[in-house]
Formats: sequence, C-alpha cells, structure tokens
Amino acid sequence: MIYLQTNDAGALLRFTDTYTKAVGGQMVVAMEPPTSEPNTSREGLINVRDFTVKGEAQLERVAAGAPNGTGNGISFSALRAEFTRQNGALTIRDGVVKGPMIGATIEGSIDYPGNQVCMSGTFVPMYGLNNMFGQIPVLGLFLGGGNNEGLIGVTYEVVGTPAAPVMRVNPISAIFPGVTRKIMEFNTGKQNSPFDEFPSQSNDGSTGSSRQLSNGCSLTRR
Repeated sequence: MIYLQTNDAGALLRFTDTYTKAVGGQMVVAMEPPTSEPNTSREGLINVRDFTVKGEAQLERVAAGAPNGTGNGISFSALRAEFTRQNGALTIRDGVVKGPMIGATIEGSIDYPGNQVCMSGTFVPMYGLNNMFGQIPVLGLFLGGGNNEGLIGVTYEVVGTPAAPVMRVNPISAIFPGVTRKIMEFNTGKQNSPFDEFPSQSNDGSTGSSRQLSNGCSLTRR
C-alpha cells in the first residue's frame, strides 16, 4: 500500500489538474502500488479535512444565506471517497463531503486520457441538522434518502473537462424529500454498470476503443 500525505490538499489537486477550486486542507491518500500489468485496476481511499471551495457559483447558490457561503467560499470539515485507477481513468464511489452548513455525496469518473469528467451527487443544505433524518433506523432510508443525505437535498452533476468542469444543479429536486428525490437524480457518473473498454470501428476503417465510463459518459478514442 502506498500512502500520500499533504497539508495543502488544494495545491496538490491544482498541480495534478484534478480540481482547481479547493483551498487548503489536510489530505491522506492510500492506494495499491503499481503492478507490471498496465491495465490492472488499483483501489484507493482518500480523506481530506478542513478545506474550502472557492469560486463554485452553483455551490454557493445552494448555500445562499449561509455565513460561510458568501465571499470566502464554502468550508468543509471532511471528505471521504473510495476510488479505482485504471487505464488513466479515476472512478470515484461512495464519496461524501461534510461541512457545517452543507454536505454532498459524490460519484463518477474522471477520464484523463479522454479529457472528460462525468460526476453527480446530492447537495445537502444545513448538513448537521438535515442529515439527522438519514440516521434514523429504518425510517432514515425514506426520510433522509440514506445515511449521507437528508430530508432536503439538491441533485447536481459535473461534466466537461478536468481543466474546466461545469456544474449543473436541479433546483426542483429540493421539493422531493428523502428517498423520493432519487427520481430527480442525474444519471451522470453512476456506477451501476461495470467499467468496460471494447474496440470500435471508425469511419475510416481503423480500430479504436470506446471507453464506457458510466451511464451517460462514454468516449471513443483511437
């Protein structure tokens, strides 16, 4: 197992072109070491504490009215996500970010060779209070939509390129409480189909590869 630790997560994420709007934060990454097989997948886990996201307009609109949601960005206390690295693509699953005023779930893929981002999840305003509905045994699934969500949430997706991702939210989803909000989720980046790569035929007769990142995210490369 390989471990990576930094006291400035934002700087490292910008340096690696992973995400440019995070500031500060203590990050620890644990990942399986490389093997001699180039196409072998590697599993990993990332934890980040005490960081801020600045300049994310859609996120700031969701957190509108919060003291830490204007001017100085949105503060978060923790982020945790599992990931798989394979063929230059980073697939994120079971991601959750928590903050004093807003939290979120994260799922999707970043395809660096294909220069494509496909991710989605749910923003949970007033996370500390809102998430309490998701922690109620049995009823939490219906009232909160799961352990990491809440009674009220706003679904979102992130698409585009790693250097210039675009975030879109569905404000109508806020009126669907708990588990009923699932019908308003973006399908972008969902991991309910296996990561696959298969040859395809281009117009000039040459053979390329079509990378299926998720439902709604596919890319053909030569």
